Amino acid sequence: MKKILFICWGNICRSPAAALLFNDTVRREGLEDEFLAASAGVSDEEEGNGVYPPMRRLLEARGIDCSGHRAHKLRRGEAEGYELLICMDELTIGRTRRLLGPDGDGGRIRNLLDYAGRKGEEIDDPWYTRDFDLAMREIEEGCRGLLDTLKGPLTLDFSRCVERAELYDEMREKMRWQSWYGSNLDALWDILTGLEYEGRSFRLLLPPEDSPVASYANLVRETFREAGRLAE
Repeated sequence: MKKILFICWGNICRSPAAALLFNDTVRREGLEDEFLAASAGVSDEEEGNGVYPPMRRLLEARGIDCSGHRAHKLRRGEAEGYELLICMDELTIGRTRRLLGPDGDGGRIRNLLDYAGRKGEEIDDPWYTRDFDLAMREIEEGCRGLLDTLKGPLTLDFSRCVERAELYDEMREKMRWQSWYGSNLDALWDILTGLEYEGRSFRLLLPPEDSPVASYANLVRETFREAGRLAE
């Protein structure tokens, strides 16, 4: 089982929402034996408190019970049982590293929105912004991308494509490309090497050799291979 620890400042808004949403998605997909998430904060100022009411209402509207949550500060020994430590912003990344010590993170610390194709972007603390709806949407986006990544290779089905545009439609839908990326191999290379697909591999179902896009689909496949993202 892969265990993930979500981390924010006080453990009353972003990180408990992420853990509860992640576990709810895992349950709905029948993956409870494969993944489990929990949460913690980097401050003890909310120690023992439940999920902050505006965030709690958003979770309850999604059918998620958060009544059992109690905030706590991350302990060094606690982190040892988790494969990934997923933070919400640079502040909590820095604090987490200080709490764990120079050798404590083992390369496990990640930023949640990196998994949503928004490398380096932060989920602002809604305690200050008061925009709980935005924070929830971003948390959902990040958690979806994280779970997709952890589940393993993503299959891109080009087998019925007869035009280049259809190849890119399949990639845009399955890989959730940002709208500003062009439909070309340079854009694909940038996405595979510099953005959200850190650690993710892909399985490509190519069109038949007599397809009008067979040769171009092979160029796409070669781009995945050169980027180190092709599942063998």
